[in-house]
Amino acid sequence: MLYPDLERDLQKSKTALHKANRDNIVDQCKRYLTLLDEYRIRLYELAPGTDQLQPATRISTLAEIPDRKAIREAIETTTRERNTTQVLLLSFTTVSGYEAVEIFNERKYQGHDDWELRASGVKFHGGGALDLMTIQEAVQLASVLRREDYVARHA
Repeated sequence: MLYPDLERDLQKSKTALHKANRDNIVDQCKRYLTLLDEYRIRLYELAPGTDQLQPATRISTLAEIPDRKAIREAIETTTRERNTTQVLLLSFTTVSGYEAVEIFNERKYQGHDDWELRASGVKFHGGGALDLMTIQEAVQLASVLRREDYVARHA
């Protein structure tokens, strides 16, 4: 372990992300990303090729300095994990009107698989004015449904 305390925090955060529910998964993603960024910064401070270790990361003996391969592997793993988590977070927070309609149709939301995006909003084919959702409402609802689906798949 290169940074035991930080690595424990990362593991706790990753576990919390895997146990998250639809209401807290966005916050758990953000927390995990923050820790991954901090860890990656510290790894780069250790990375070979820098003239000197940063004072905050100075290691007391040469035997404690991890080898080049271990540092590189840790950076690559952390970068992959960060990219995966960032894509996951974006999938929850950036839903378009078209994606909302697709999600509604896939789930047969309210018993309909014929939802349509219109300039005036989102509604199912043949629905009346009371069935019309604004695009913003549809996007927010689709985001919640997407989070629910993710949580259910990974429970």
